[in-house]
Amino acid sequence: MCQDLIILTQTPIETEFAAALDGERAERFLAALPGARAAILARLRRALAIEPLPQVSSAEAEYVHPVDLLTALRWRDSGSLITEVAHSVAGLALSRTTSPLTTPFLERSLEEHEQSVVDGHPLHPCCRNRTGFTARDHLAYGPEHRPVVALRLHPTGNHVVFGDWPAELRDGSQILLPLHPWQADLLNMPTTGTLDARPLMALRTLSTGAWHVKTTLSAQITSAVRDISGGSIATATTVSDFLSATVEGIELQHNRASAAVLTDGEPDRALGVILRDKPVPHPQETLLPLAALSARPVDGGPPPVRGLGDPVTWLAEFAELAVPPLMTLLARGVALEAHEQNLVIGLVNGRPSRLIYRDLADIRVSPRANLPERLHASPESLRAKTLATFFATALTGLVTALDAPAAELWQAVAKAVPDTPDRHALLHDPIPAKPLTLMRLDPATTAWAYLPNPF
Repeated sequence: MCQDLIILTQTPIETEFAAALDGERAERFLAALPGARAAILARLRRALAIEPLPQVSSAEAEYVHPVDLLTALRWRDSGSLITEVAHSVAGLALSRTTSPLTTPFLERSLEEHEQSVVDGHPLHPCCRNRTGFTARDHLAYGPEHRPVVALRLHPTGNHVVFGDWPAELRDGSQILLPLHPWQADLLNMPTTGTLDARPLMALRTLSTGAWHVKTTLSAQITSAVRDISGGSIATATTVSDFLSATVEGIELQHNRASAAVLTDGEPDRALGVILRDKPVPHPQETLLPLAALSARPVDGGPPPVRGLGDPVTWLAEFAELAVPPLMTLLARGVALEAHEQNLVIGLVNGRPSRLIYRDLADIRVSPRANLPERLHASPESLRAKTLATFFATALTGLVTALDAPAAELWQAVAKAVPDTPDRHALLHDPIPAKPLTLMRLDPATTAWAYLPNPF
């Protein structure tokens, strides 16, 4: 085994992961490493092609490991990015050691669909980065490994609560704050009792009882440290109420309540929780995140969306559900973060029946007095957010996964675009896309990448 590690691992984190796994899992991990390196390298090469990154001064085709490519580029302040990409390769290889789901696609629960997305973000080079997690943490908490996670209940009287905090999570004057066990151990927090939950795509959001519980994790997951700011705690239900009165045509997963421990009189960003009402499927309906339709199955089969009937007809039906409400909202000065993780689709007999939008913290709006200033954005930024998250990411992923000529698929989408002020830009201008690699190299950047207009 030691000789295998010397030959087959190329970074310290790959060696660390392999050494921490049992024999069979370690063998599967080592076998998955070349494919994981190639997948992350493909994401980086896409970034080099479309993002406003520093000038490339090396022959990128020479490299087979993304860490070697990033090291050769010699970008300023790239140390954190290199570390994150190394973790992403190891995490992706470990993800691909999971076993395939055996439940038929249209019979899966929402939780099973969430956990079927093995490769994480399809475009981000840090798609499986969980800096701070060991290999055992990945297996214990990663949704792709399908664990049951025992949330720890932290009793606290020194807290702030917004919204309808459930009686089941109260003990007299104290609340019982659900903590992710990784976070509870990190901060050495006292707890009493547990709450069994299943991690969803976002990892720190878990399904239990009637709720989805968004917990805090002070770890770098994909592109950010996953704590919850005091502002988000204070405004979670306010934003939810605003959207409930504003959004038409797309349902919302409401923020029921939020709470945090108070530290120096302020909500502690490392000890906060947002509770959401769990979506309930209609009769004969399957609920799943949009990402599960185009995800790469662990057994190497075709994307699940290919098994749902004629691709052009299917996409046209989906576009009629999604495009008019998103573009109408944009015209009213509201931009949703409508990517594949935040959109839950309802399928009846495999056909699109409804859409649910979740994770309300990243919306942006034109300035309005009843919403916090951190959500305010210019008309140009609102348009870029809508087009980048839905059209450049979610729709492009579906078009790529479907087995039909791209031109026919985009034409089917174009027919659903309503006559709003942003219609011409959508159908004719370059499409903005998030510069995912640049954002890790320079977290303060306000730049966008741009894609050729697919319409």
